[in-house]
Amino acid sequence: MHIAVVTCGILIALGLEGVREAIHNHRLVRETRQAVREEMAINVEHMHDELPRVTLYRDQLKSLLADLPALERDHPEQVSVRLAAVQNPGYFFLANSWQAALSTGALEHMSAEEVETYGGAAQVIKIYTDIQDQAGTQEGACKAFFQAHPHLTPEQAEEGTERLLLFYRAESSLAFVGPQMQRQVEQAIRAAR
Repeated sequence: MHIAVVTCGILIALGLEGVREAIHNHRLVRETRQAVREEMAINVEHMHDELPRVTLYRDQLKSLLADLPALERDHPEQVSVRLAAVQNPGYFFLANSWQAALSTGALEHMSAEEVETYGGAAQVIKIYTDIQDQAGTQEGACKAFFQAHPHLTPEQAEEGTERLLLFYRAESSLAFVGPQMQRQVEQAIRAAR
């Protein structure tokens, strides 16, 4: 009889521990989904502002590259003026909720599809922000070069063209990856409901 009472007590304790853990995991998943939804909504809002600008600046840089030989010859001061019009917004896109989900173990309690969706959004955000950093570096180097060299020698003109091309390529990469990022982030928001 005594063994039966002890066994029942142990089984009840284990059952209660399981219930407590299930409640904890359910709350963890709910909080993770909410955090993903809120963070990705902010990212989408910033993308709605950033993508049209990135596309505009890419087109302005393409036009400047086409006009560069004539500008260097006839109106070299216009190169810096036109470059000054290119001002990337440089929003900080976040994937902190993904990092938190990784560290808390919340992903273990979600479907594989949901985890894949969140992970895809976090990965494309990282890719975009890395390109964004490169574009910022190229932008600064290009603008500084043309400001420091208002009247270019032929060698400087070649270097200036190369710097402008690097800036244009980085901006083109942003314009290419941006829509993909927006789709992934919007998909993560839908999955977090």
